[in-house]
Amino acid sequence: MKAKAAILVGLAAFSLSACDRGGDRPVAPPEAGAPAEAWVRKDVVLYLPDRVMKKRADEATLSPYLQAAGAAAETAVRAAPVQPGASGMVLVMVKPGGRSKAWVVTGEPAPSPETLAAAVAAVEAVPAPAVREGPVLVGIGFDAWGGGAAPAGAQPPIPRDWYAHFSKDGGRLDDAFMATVWPD
Repeated sequence: MKAKAAILVGLAAFSLSACDRGGDRPVAPPEAGAPAEAWVRKDVVLYLPDRVMKKRADEATLSPYLQAAGAAAETAVRAAPVQPGASGMVLVMVKPGGRSKAWVVTGEPAPSPETLAAAVAAVEAVPAPAVREGPVLVGIGFDAWGGGAAPAGAQPPIPRDWYAHFSKDGGRLDDAFMATVWPD
């Protein structure tokens, strides 16, 4: 009988220790070896000045578009096999006429080319919002499979091949530059 009572007291103590006591102790990190989250959205970055963005796009249509584009990229990443952690930015350029193009910039190691292509295709399949007077360029920051090294170079990041379009003294992300990286 004493053994049975001791077991019940032990179980009760174990059950109480598992209860949340309102944050009086730090939350333990995930178990070692536990799978990392396949996709965590971090931030949204406007690559053009705020005054230009407000002139060209309505927040009421751009914001839901970015939510849908981020969700599309997430779906593509979650469908891919687990890979080493990566951090980066999905860049989306939207031009008048409902046209959009996407790029993914990550640190090393990058996800597989197939995963990157699937994410780009998924984002580009999202119907683009109306913009006026020129293109807009927006980035959606993310960590995939626990995150990794940040993209090298400019912050916020741009695709590596875009650097070839700058002079050795640098450059600006203006309409002329965007027409160079994505000609009509």
